[in-house]
Amino acid sequence: MKLIYLFFLFTIFFSCAEKFTGEVSFKSCTIKYDVLDEKKEHKINGQNRVGNQWRFESAKQELALCLCEKYLQNRDKEIMEKILTIYRDDFQYYHRENKFKPIDFDSILKSRKEIFDYRILAD
Repeated sequence: MKLIYLFFLFTIFFSCAEKFTGEVSFKSCTIKYDVLDEKKEHKINGQNRVGNQWRFESAKQELALCLCEKYLQNRDKEIMEKILTIYRDDFQYYHRENKFKPIDFDSILKSRKEIFDYRILAD
């Protein structure tokens, strides 16, 4: 009887703790990321330091890395344009100083791991 009761409680707990995921994709690259219920997080934590925008931007950075690898295998113009679009995006958390100094695409590919590093935040 206790086992059934525990199973019932776990089922209720996990059904209430619903998780949502977002996804960014292009061609054969797909990146999934967790999406927070920001209102619920704000009630629990009292503040929302890093929310969904940061997660979305991180996923786009990771997508750009994947696309760079695909581009190196097959030089597809659409992939190149998507990489450049992500590079030029006006991110809230990942700032780039690309507005003052133009950078060519080969340099972006060469420095892709530093440019599209989704694990760090730039000041």
